[in-house]
This record gives sequence, C-alpha cells and structure tokens, in this order.
Amino acid sequence: VCSFRSQNYNDLDERQILNAKAYYQKSPINKRYGITLSEPERIYPLSFITYLSRFLLVHDPECQAWWYTQATGIPPKSTQEDVNRIRLEQFGKFAASVEVGLIDFDGDDGVRLLLEQLVKRYADVSLEDSSSGKVPFTSGSSSSSTTSTLSSKQQQQKLRKKKEALRQIALMFSLLKEYQPVDLITQLLAAYDDATIDKVIITDVGAGYLPPEYNPVPKVTFSDPPTLGTVFGGSVAKGNVIMKESGRLLKIDVIDGGSGYVKAPIVEISLPNSTSVESFQATAKAYLGKGKSRGNIERIEIVNHGMGYMSTSDVTVAISPPETLDGKEATAKAILEYQIAGVDIIDPGSGYAAERPIQIVIESPPGRGGSSRPATAISYPRGRSTSYKSFLPSGESEADMTQTSSNWVIGPTSSQLLTLLPSGFGLEFDTSLKRYILTTATSDDFNAFGTLEGVNFKPINPIFGIRGRSPIEKEKSLDASTVLRFMASGAVCSSVAHLILTPIDVVKTKVQTKPDTYKGGIVDTFKKVLNEEGARTFFDGWEPTFLGFFISGGVAFFLTEFFRRYYSSLIVTSMMAQSLLTEPGATALVSSLEIPLISASAATSGLLCCFLLAPFDAIRIRTVSQPDFADNIVGVVSRMVKEEGFLSLFSSVTAWILKEVPYNVVKFLVFDTFTEWAYSTYPAASEDIRLSLAVSLVGGTFGGIAASIVSNPADCIVSEMKKTKSDMSPWEAADVLRQRGGLKAFSSGLTLRMIFYSLLVSLQFLLYDAVRIALGVGSDDMKLYLNVLGAALKEVSDA
Repeated sequence: VCSFRSQNYNDLDERQILNAKAYYQKSPINKRYGITLSEPERIYPLSFITYLSRFLLVHDPECQAWWYTQATGIPPKSTQEDVNRIRLEQFGKFAASVEVGLIDFDGDDGVRLLLEQLVKRYADVSLEDSSSGKVPFTSGSSSSSTTSTLSSKQQQQKLRKKKEALRQIALMFSLLKEYQPVDLITQLLAAYDDATIDKVIITDVGAGYLPPEYNPVPKVTFSDPPTLGTVFGGSVAKGNVIMKESGRLLKIDVIDGGSGYVKAPIVEISLPNSTSVESFQATAKAYLGKGKSRGNIERIEIVNHGMGYMSTSDVTVAISPPETLDGKEATAKAILEYQIAGVDIIDPGSGYAAERPIQIVIESPPGRGGSSRPATAISYPRGRSTSYKSFLPSGESEADMTQTSSNWVIGPTSSQLLTLLPSGFGLEFDTSLKRYILTTATSDDFNAFGTLEGVNFKPINPIFGIRGRSPIEKEKSLDASTVLRFMASGAVCSSVAHLILTPIDVVKTKVQTKPDTYKGGIVDTFKKVLNEEGARTFFDGWEPTFLGFFISGGVAFFLTEFFRRYYSSLIVTSMMAQSLLTEPGATALVSSLEIPLISASAATSGLLCCFLLAPFDAIRIRTVSQPDFADNIVGVVSRMVKEEGFLSLFSSVTAWILKEVPYNVVKFLVFDTFTEWAYSTYPAASEDIRLSLAVSLVGGTFGGIAASIVSNPADCIVSEMKKTKSDMSPWEAADVLRQRGGLKAFSSGLTLRMIFYSLLVSLQFLLYDAVRIALGVGSDDMKLYLNVLGAALKEVSDA
C-alpha cells in the first residue's frame, strides 16, 4: 500500500521531532470566539481529515517519528485489544491536531493553497512554476542537491515516492465535495498519468455537413492538457476528421431554373441504390420565383431526406417540363449529406489525465436551420498509468497489497493506520456532479492498458480512522500575568458567591450556635430572624466573609492549578528518571490520574488556605453569634485580640483543616467526575460556551452537596469554638457537641449547608469559568496545541 518502513528516528535532532516546543502554538479553538474543533468540517469532511492524517504519518519523517515515539507509551503487558484502543486514541488526537491546522486553510483559496503546499512539500514540484521547462519524475528532474549522490536505484525509488505522493494527494482531495479543486486534481492526475490521446470516440456523427469538395473539412479541436504551461510540461493533441456519406440527401442545387413554368413542377428523385431495408426514397418540392424570376424555378427544398443514397453520381433529379411551348425545362443536382466518421490522430499530445474523458470539439456544419447539428466526440486518454495503480512496488510497503475494498469500508484497525489506498482505488470524473469521486474498479484491465474506457466503477465511502475530541495539547506556562488573572478569577468568584449567599450562612451559623433558640425548620428560622432582628441581620459579618474569601479564593484556586501541574510534572520526571516509563508513557499515566491529581492538589491548596480563612471566619462567627460584640469589623478584631490574644484568631485552624481539606477534595472530585462524564456523554457541551457553563453549574451543585456533607461535623466544631470567648480546643468543642446532642449534633445545620454549598459551589464554578474566560485564562486559553500541519508544511509556507 503506501506505508513506508520507518527510518532510524534516533538520528533525528530535537528540531526534527514533532513534539518540539516550537511546534506548540496557541489554539484557535476557543469557546469565547465561537470557534469549535469541528469548524473546518464546513469544508473538509472527516474522511479527508483522517486521510490527510494518514498521509502525513506515511510521508512526513517528523510525523512518523512522533507516531513511533508514542508506541513507547503503550504498557508492555497490553493485550492486542488494548494496543488497538490506545493506538486509535493516539491517531484520533493526531487527526484532531491536523483538523485544527486546517482552520488556516479556509474557503476555496485555502483549499487550493493547501493542495499546492502539499504537492510542493512531498512531491518537490510547484503547480505554478513554469520556468524550468522540465517534465517531472524523470531521472534528471529533481532539484535536490543530493540527487547527484544517489545511485540510480535510489533515484528511481525517490521518484516513485514523489509520484505516489501526487496520486495520494489527488485521491485525498477527491473526498471534498463543494470545495473540490477539480482543475488542480486534474493537473495532478495528468502529471501522474502523462496520458496521450490515441483514439477518439464519436458520440454524435452530426448532421448537415457538406461533402469535402464543397466545403473545407471541419476542424477538430482538442482541449489543452491540464499540465500545459506548468512545470509538468504537456502538449496539445492534434487530429483531422474523417467524413463519410450519411445516406441522406442534404440539399438539391438548382443548376438551371428553366422558364415558362406556370405552376410549381413535380420533382422526382431517383430511388436509393442501397438494398437495405432501411432505405427509402427522398422527396422534394419546387418553388417558383416572383417578379423578374417569374416562370423560373427559384429553389427546390427537400421534404424527406431519404436514406440509402451512397453516391452523388447515382442520384438523378427529374423535374416535369413547363406548361408553355416556348418554356425551358429546369435542371438540378442532388448533394449528399456527410457525417463525421472519426478522427485521425496526427499528434497524440501529452500531459492529459486518464481519469477525465476529453470532450472533443468538432466544427459545426454550415448553418442550415434545425436539421443540422454539430458532431460530438470524446476521448479516453491513455496514460503510462492511472490513479488506480500505485507506483510503489510491494517490496517498499509494510501492508498487504491484496487488501480488498471491504477493509476500507468497514474501518481501520490500529495496524492499518499507516496505510494508504492501494492499487484498485482511484478516481472517476462524474459529469453530472462535475467533480471527481473515489471509486474502486471491478476489473484490473486499466492497470494493463492505462485507460479507463469500458471499465466499470463502484463509488466507495471509506473509513480512515477516528478524529479525537481534542488535539494533542500541552498546558501553557504560568507567567506573572497569568498567575494574577488566575488569582483574580478565584478571588472574584469566591468572594462574590459567598457575599450573595451570606443570608443563608448567617442563618446556618445561628442554628449551629443557638440550637435551643432556633429549633424550627428552614423557613421558620428565616422568619424568626427577620421578625426579631430585622433584615440587616442577614448580612451580619459580610465584611470578613467578603475579605476572607476574596483573599483565600484567589490563593486557593491558583494553588490548586499550581499543585496540579507540579504533581503531574513530578510524576513524569520521576518515572522517566527511574526508567520506569518513557515520556509518552508517563504522560499517558498522568492523564489517567487526572481526578486523583486534582483531589491531591485541592487538598494541598485547602490545607494552606486554612491559615488564611480561619481568622476571618472567627471574626464572622463572633459577629453573627454576638451582634453587640462590637460596632464594626475593626472593633471585633481589636476586642478579640485584646481579650483573647492574637493567636486566638488561628485557634480553629485544626478544625478548619478537618473541614476544608475534605470539603475541597470532595468538591473537586465530584465536580470533575461529573463534568468528565457530561462532556463524554454530550461532546457538544465542550464546544458551546453556554452549555459549558451549564455543565459547570450542575457539576458545582452536586459537588457542593457532597462537600457540605463531609465537612459539616468540622463546621459545627468551628462554630462551637468561636461563638463566644473560649480557650477550648477543637477536640474539646467536639466533646461538648457530643455531650449536648450526640452524633446528631454534628449534623446541625446540614440541610442549610447542603442548600448553601450546592448554591455556593455551583456559583463559584460558574463565576470562575466566566471570569477566567473574560480575563483570557479560560481552559481554552491555557492550552497549546501541536500544530501538526503547520510543522509539516513549514518549509514551503516560509518559502
């Protein structure tokens, strides 16, 4: 097929490896701009994208190096089923990266540019260069400086690969429909086939042609070969028409109009000299002149042209004599109609495409009304080869040349991902669609004769692989600007969400600190607080709440991102340092540990943030539980420090750790588990900003409910410690709760916390995603994708 054996990739330096840092670029895929991964599919169908991916893996050394390097990431004990799955996933990511690169080749001009750059890169020729005057794919045509150092066999092998690259590019672009560059494909096929015209098929012999002795022989015009005027060369075919009698009379010429006719005479034409059953006698009618030509026969028109007349000398035209005695009998001569019998080729030309029949233009007959029509003809050029024949001998490919079309229709396995369409698959020009279609021939005759005349074709719609949901990506490095924007996103989302939900938090705190006072349900408790303390009470302690979560939120969300990256990098470097895994294998391991890594990162972040949150929460609880403790937040802090000491603000850190670490772990664990499930079940959600935010909202709700349940006991302990001046430790506070209400005391306010945290976490993640996107540090902004296509075409695009 077309799967070249791999070279020694250890010889490639870092610049030649596709994973090189320079090839990772900011992805154009971004929900903020409404650009999705499937954007190029308006022009390029998935069959084209996946086949282009195969083409690059076969023809591009850097892409091959990447592919074989990825094999080192497959676990040694993997089953064949596992290997197929992993390889297909790797191919899917590669194809997705190729699709992202196609965004730069938009519209008709983009399609044409892509084809031209592929040809220039992999066939080493230009569709626009006409300066060399050389025909490509001959031993002296290569422009490479290394050609002179290659043996004759190596040169031929190199030329065959170039020509096969042209064939594959032509097959690939036939997969396009609306934007198919028909003229450029024809040009590629012509360069590949270098077909000539050795026969013309008359599809309509025409009517109304005069005999050669009466009129110049009609001219025949062959269309220019697609390669004319390009580096491919090519010459126009030439030929002369061959004419013969049609058996019908074309017209009757009046030789002598006679005189003395009073009425139109009878015209009688002799019987045809053919004995064929299809023969019949022609009939005609005479018309007298007027004025000065009165009494003369002005013209004779044929009523029925007859059939079976083979020679003018055998046809007689008898005209009845005039009625007057001094009149003169008129005479006339029959002229036979000629038709086009064929075209004699005097120069076969060169540079035609065997896949596209040539319409031959034959000069129209002299105008004779509706009875005349021009002849039409077609030619099937005969090439040195056709697109149905691979240029690579079986010894140069890894795949089996005997694969049938069913292998391609059913779909590829991992072992077939480095194969291209073999002999037996090629292009047919569909005259109704006016574009090429990919077909398989039902006969091998075209291989022997180089022409598609008389060959039956079967259109196919092959499957070339999958396109993954995301390209090959790596994370963008965190610089100072990015860090500040991450912190701003976390600060805004956390502080605003807590501020909005302060009334619920106030009521929850009152239930926990004064369980004997607030024994009713949620609604009754809200009413009681409103009636006894007024609406302003619902926002008691909003200042420490806002400030505390503004600071801790900014730090927490950034630290979670930082530690996730740090732990991921630590795993990769550790595995590689101990030679346990290669880089692809270690990277794959990290991808499989995404949820444990985010949980560990959230736990670390939560642990550190407890030291920031504890003092602010102590101030908030004191403000809510003792409204008369001080006039404002500054007064609360001053009095607490004066009466209880500065360290009293941090006395609940241990309880906070018991509360915040499980809270953070479960929050992120449930959120990430849900969103991963949602995006895998509904892939469209990852590409639409509204659906993406909706997923964040629902995931945050579930995460908040779960997190509130696991952290509620510690929250009750914190409230017990800080509702009044006290030196009790977290363990003493827990014992007080146990003695007062048993285990049930540790679930105090749980219903309110479930409501509070389901709303809080969903609001946090919703605001976090929205603010991140607005500040340019959304998930899409922080990804760099491997620009496979840009790397492959860099040489020609920079030229």
